[in-house]
Amino acid sequence: MLNRLRWKIYIAWLSFKLCFQTNLGDWVWYQGKKYNVANGVRIGMWRLNGLRDFENSWVNRNECKKVKSISNYYGSFKNGYRFYMTSWYGIWVREGIKDWMRGCRIWPK
Repeated sequence: MLNRLRWKIYIAWLSFKLCFQTNLGDWVWYQGKKYNVANGVRIGMWRLNGLRDFENSWVNRNECKKVKSISNYYGSFKNGYRFYMTSWYGIWVREGIKDWMRGCRIWPK
């Protein structure tokens, strides 16, 4: 039971750290307008909902600035917590964090 609590606290900490970087589902400022981040599979690029057409909706990540609002930070926390709990919690409870996991792109900066 303490092991499970320890991992939940760790996941809450990771999720908190995600609040301060841009993630999927976040609102960002791009060229003076507010957009929602829809996809991030291209290295160094975000796909933003609401831009003209699909191909032109990919923009450089460094041109986007996260909207600073309580709801945006809370959304990042909630999405991060859900991601870690559904994808990693069970594995970490059983096995801990293995060396190969450290190479995955799941760690907040």
